[in-house]
Amino acid sequence: MEGPVLMGFDYITDYAPARILALGVARLLFGLLIGFMGALTIWATSVGEMKPSKPGDMPSAGMYIVGAALAFTGFCFASGAVGRIISAFARNCYLSAGPGGIKFRIPVQGWFGRFRMADYNLAWSEINRLAHFTNRVNYVPLSRELRIELKNGKMISIPRHYFVMSPREIEDQLARYSPVVGR
Repeated sequence: MEGPVLMGFDYITDYAPARILALGVARLLFGLLIGFMGALTIWATSVGEMKPSKPGDMPSAGMYIVGAALAFTGFCFASGAVGRIISAFARNCYLSAGPGGIKFRIPVQGWFGRFRMADYNLAWSEINRLAHFTNRVNYVPLSRELRIELKNGKMISIPRHYFVMSPREIEDQLARYSPVVGR
């Protein structure tokens, strides 16, 4: 058991640092690839073979803007990935439930690689609905998450990569404690 012992709450699942680390490394590589393409675009249009020389070619300034946009996008991906990699080493992350409610602690991504630890202690009476959700584009599943909709209208999402169990399995485990699960 990795998380702290919580009085009156049962430990549901383990934190998945290896999955978060792998996702961070993949995003870092993607960000570096995009940033490299941006730098290559700037270099190729300034001193390389793609330097504008004919009347119909795109002006150098336009290509600098395209290259800078690509480089900035790559920087954003890479810095977010570094934050995700660092958050993989966060301690005392847990998901537990009991007759009184649900408690969990997870890292929440911020801007440019920053993250903060979010602690949630929710009573079952505060939860309107708790169900797994699959994000899809053209019926292709992209990601899965556990969504907790509170009675005050706030939505809390726990992405699939934070815990070892899938959102469906977590939902099944939580069904033992509350009737709001899966409604």
